[in-house]
Amino acid sequence: MAGIAAPARAQETATPAKKVAPVVRPAHEYRVDFSAERVEVDGDLHALELQGNVRVQAQRYRLSSDRLQLTRGPRGVEAKGASNVAFCPCDDPPVLLRVKNATLAPPTDALFDQTTLEVFGLPVFWLPALWLRAPTRLGLIFPRLAYRGADGLFAGTGVYVPLQVSDGRVTRSLTLAGGAYSAGGARLEGEFDSEASTSRVAWDHVQHSALEIDAHGSAALSEAQFAYHVSALRGERARVEPSSLEVASRRTDRATASVSHVDEFALGFALRADAPRAGAFRDFGAVGPELYLGAARDLGPNAAYDAFASARTSSVAGNHAKTGLTERATLTANARPGPFGLGLTLAQAGDLEVSERRSDGLVRAGAEARASLPLLRSFGSISHFVEPLIVARGIVDGAPRGSSFNSTHTLVVAGGVDTSLGERSSRHAASLSVRGGALQASQAGGAPELVAMARVAADTHYLMLAESQAVLGAEPTLVSLSRARIGAADQLHLALRADGASHGSPARARLLFDESWFDWPRPFVDRNGWSAGSELAVPWPLGLTSSASADYDLTARALLAVWGGLGYRHPCGCLAISSFVGHRVGREGIDAWVGFDLAP
Repeated sequence: MAGIAAPARAQETATPAKKVAPVVRPAHEYRVDFSAERVEVDGDLHALELQGNVRVQAQRYRLSSDRLQLTRGPRGVEAKGASNVAFCPCDDPPVLLRVKNATLAPPTDALFDQTTLEVFGLPVFWLPALWLRAPTRLGLIFPRLAYRGADGLFAGTGVYVPLQVSDGRVTRSLTLAGGAYSAGGARLEGEFDSEASTSRVAWDHVQHSALEIDAHGSAALSEAQFAYHVSALRGERARVEPSSLEVASRRTDRATASVSHVDEFALGFALRADAPRAGAFRDFGAVGPELYLGAARDLGPNAAYDAFASARTSSVAGNHAKTGLTERATLTANARPGPFGLGLTLAQAGDLEVSERRSDGLVRAGAEARASLPLLRSFGSISHFVEPLIVARGIVDGAPRGSSFNSTHTLVVAGGVDTSLGERSSRHAASLSVRGGALQASQAGGAPELVAMARVAADTHYLMLAESQAVLGAEPTLVSLSRARIGAADQLHLALRADGASHGSPARARLLFDESWFDWPRPFVDRNGWSAGSELAVPWPLGLTSSASADYDLTARALLAVWGGLGYRHPCGCLAISSFVGHRVGREGIDAWVGFDLAP
């Protein structure tokens, strides 16, 4: 194997078949290695004639041919003659460019004449000229082709702009893309990427328009931290445009920009907007500033407190402004008399909303007393933890009404057990939590109700299970949230999910859940009924993978969404192909696309 070095600007003639130090800065050196059965030096033309099993390697490009002529040109090393260009070291690369002539330009650009792209030996398309750019250089992105149901065929492309490069790595970039629908319409996209942020904006129009914004990032500002987050889908077409059921079914658009400082206290200022999803472009919802303050501190080895308060003023176009004040504080204390564990938590929260016409307020106070017997036994690398416990919780809610103060209360006394079994050196474990007891709520007529909850979780290499259930009342209302995976996540596996609630989600049962017992009561799911879904992923030989998924409304007996995909990834990572075909409720027709990623 021999080599030839070419400068970014050709100023000196290199001696053939030798490594030459060009008369430029070392950072601009461009190396080309080659091998051949026969090498001829043409001193007059300053060229190398390579014959027989020719191989030329320049950065990410590998040229192979029976005969090539290498010369130093104004742009770099010129390879004259028909050759095959590969982007990986594979003996039989899946993607080839058959070219007539090539120019290998520093640092990693390449220019080809009369180029034919072949995928697995099949010609895909031909271009009279092709210029491949380095990731650090301005260039076009790969064309995009999709079939989008009633919108018809979509075709587009775009331009990639590196804005900042550090040590040969792009740290800031901008991608601008656009395309058109055969049914009549267009789509424009812009994406900005940096080391600390990603921001994407897309405008889509077919009869009606949709504007999609997904942006998040942060930056250090001296002793403070700036952060922003926007998730919004606006316009008449907003509910129809996404192929994803999850994106289309979100309830709220939200945008926040905040500056915060965390030391002994956490202090922050934010500008926030909340609006129902798919609203008009000019409808920004409730917009206004927000100020928040928080503190948390240990009060010795067995006690701690945390407190939080915020004030937010918001206004909706055409309506009066509203100011909301929220505060919350908790005090916890723990003791370990002998083998037992005792805990006491006191909590208090308040909400106040003030407008020009009226004021509304809610005050909440709660207490939790807990007694348990934590036990741990080890069997080699496996540990078994079990904790029988008794817990009592009470919450009082109050709301001022003129000169009176209306209050309600909720009390629960329950017993149960928490247990887990797993390896200490890994995250593989199985756990079970069970609670059962009596709940009394004044808003439910004061009669005690039976209440129970159970959680089961298992996480191993070949099995994952997560099940949460809550039951309330003699004529029980039930909620069930289920997730399962059979098979390793990176191998053949089946994922199952099912969620639902019977007649009335038992929101008061949240009092049994440790992490949410003091939260304002809200349903586990947003409506009664049951839905289920599944996803099957199958890896095949030769780098192929397939997946299929479906979501179904069991109550309405309606298909919500179904999709399938087929993918391929070459073992060396030089090529990735992905495809998608699917349909969802609320969107006419079938969506389908194929993605092609050349990653040399």
